[in-house]
Amino acid sequence: MTKRPVSLDRRALLHGMAAVGAGGLLAACGDGSGSPSGKAGSGGNLPSSLRPLADKAAKEGEVRLFISTDSRTPAHARKLAQAFRADTGVDLRIKFVGGEPDPAFANKLVQEAKAQVTPSIDVFATTPLVVKQLSGAGLVQPVDWGSMEGVAADDVWADHHGIQIAEIARTVLYNTKDVQAADVPKSLEELLTDKWRGKIVTAGLPDVFSPLAAGLGVDKTLDFVRRLLEDGRVSLASVPTAIRTQVSSGEFPIGYGVRIGERQRVAKAPVDYAPVKVPVVPRAGLVVKGAENPAAAQLFLYWLNATEQGRKKAYEVLDWPRHTTPGTDLYLLAEKAGGVMTAGTDWWMNDYEKVNKQLAQLLRK
Repeated sequence: MTKRPVSLDRRALLHGMAAVGAGGLLAACGDGSGSPSGKAGSGGNLPSSLRPLADKAAKEGEVRLFISTDSRTPAHARKLAQAFRADTGVDLRIKFVGGEPDPAFANKLVQEAKAQVTPSIDVFATTPLVVKQLSGAGLVQPVDWGSMEGVAADDVWADHHGIQIAEIARTVLYNTKDVQAADVPKSLEELLTDKWRGKIVTAGLPDVFSPLAAGLGVDKTLDFVRRLLEDGRVSLASVPTAIRTQVSSGEFPIGYGVRIGERQRVAKAPVDYAPVKVPVVPRAGLVVKGAENPAAAQLFLYWLNATEQGRKKAYEVLDWPRHTTPGTDLYLLAEKAGGVMTAGTDWWMNDYEKVNKQLAQLLRK
């Protein structure tokens, strides 16, 4: 059953709640032998229950983070490390690893495990289907996130040992030069009117549309996609990222399926979000089983999830927003649209995959 979307106000409230209990130490995380020695500094704002974990993280001294884009630089890593140190008192070297799509890197981790070599990363932040793949392969280190102070219960993916740290949104974009404010679509249903026939660009990939079922349900989602893909109604970009380029360039006045790019926001490109309630797909952070720096990985993910500065820097430095974090583009969109579509973890881990398969069949027709 599809759960009702979680309201913006309730999500904000949940983020401020502290989970009952303390500790939450990583199972079998080791004593950091062979890593830089020393304890966490006295600075920072960590709960006292996390100081033992912070000490272990300080001894490890590094965390390797998967990034599926080459737009992050060593300067971004240093900025992140500085904010992390100020908040936690722990001095970590943050290293970015990646450059390929999440599913491809997940397959790499599977191959590394089969070859019995040390994983090439400590932290993987990814989407539900990849979380399920890695969890099913036994490649996620067990972590009791729910016992850690400040972690909201709704953010814990208990069966898969993940913790939510970001969201991907399937938004409706428009070119601000070509579309007047009064004419901007106010709902998904408006995209199906003759007014926008031939003026919309999207991507014909299942996961562009399947998140809609979190709010619309399966039948309405399939019906929406069938009608949207009628002859002449939309054009299909090769990849979702091309949608934002084609809208900001004026090639199409309307786009569906991707966030506005960071570079476009910085350059103040003529593109904005239509005030349409859209789905947000959660991204969970995982500590990779066998990671070189398991305590540092856990503390880093805790910081991204449970602290104000961590959530802020996740967006500012990594471009990983959440609609509940003030100042992010998704927060502003949720305010403008009156909320977002989302669902509980069980839905994303089970129903989402089923919808994805149904849409894959539909898109092959």
